[in-house]
Amino acid sequence: MGSEELDTPRHYENILELQIEEGLAELERPAFGQFLSALSCGLNLGISVFGLLAVTTVLGSVMGEGVTHLVKSLVYTFGFVLTIMAQTELFTEHTTLAVLPVLDGEAGLGDLGQLWGLVYAGNIVGGALFAGFLVVAGPELHLVDTAAFVSTARTFIDLSTVGVFTGAILAGWLMGLLSWVLTSVRDSVSRILVIVVCTFPIGFGHLPHCVAGNIEVVAGMLAGADVSLAQWAQFLGVTTVGNVVGGVVFVTLLNYSHVVYGTEGEDAAITD
Repeated sequence: MGSEELDTPRHYENILELQIEEGLAELERPAFGQFLSALSCGLNLGISVFGLLAVTTVLGSVMGEGVTHLVKSLVYTFGFVLTIMAQTELFTEHTTLAVLPVLDGEAGLGDLGQLWGLVYAGNIVGGALFAGFLVVAGPELHLVDTAAFVSTARTFIDLSTVGVFTGAILAGWLMGLLSWVLTSVRDSVSRILVIVVCTFPIGFGHLPHCVAGNIEVVAGMLAGADVSLAQWAQFLGVTTVGNVVGGVVFVTLLNYSHVVYGTEGEDAAITD
């Protein structure tokens, strides 16, 4: 495959075809494998939270507030790069495309519900385990102090319900776009750049993400933040719904519709 072909983005029809194929592959994967992949993803995504908290602690008093914020936002993308390039199951990225086979009539809602449930549970459990590890390791390594755990968790909890929901829609929207655009590009460098571009705004805006945000809140609770179980459950529930709405409605449904109805009646096939 030549460099010119690698640099050429795929046509939107090809993107949809590949997304449906990937979605079907996810749905047909053995349940235990799905869960283990999701568990690994939840653990690995903790690298994003670790980086954010470490920069806050170590560099926050050295650099200006604006520079620190930019560095934190960039470091926040690292966990997403690692989990997505490793092709582990992330609820807001891999599972968004699993809706496409259902829309195309090649899978049922029961299959989708099982996948979502397993991946979500694995992500949340893996993230909570990493949060517990980080609360112990961070202070012992002198990389994260208790104040950073608490203040980061409170950032989400202090948001209004509308703020959490709208922020979560934006985060889900960006993650859905990430899945779609990744299928458009072919080489590893371009894929990494796409991941950084799509996840940097999540870190910069500290947008609620049901997996990464859960790690931040659970770590804060374990570090002593005044956050009740009810507040945690409300944050997680509203964030999850918002992420799903952002990814499914604003990316999956719209992109599927524009490809299907935009090419209806065309005779020429688009080849990859």
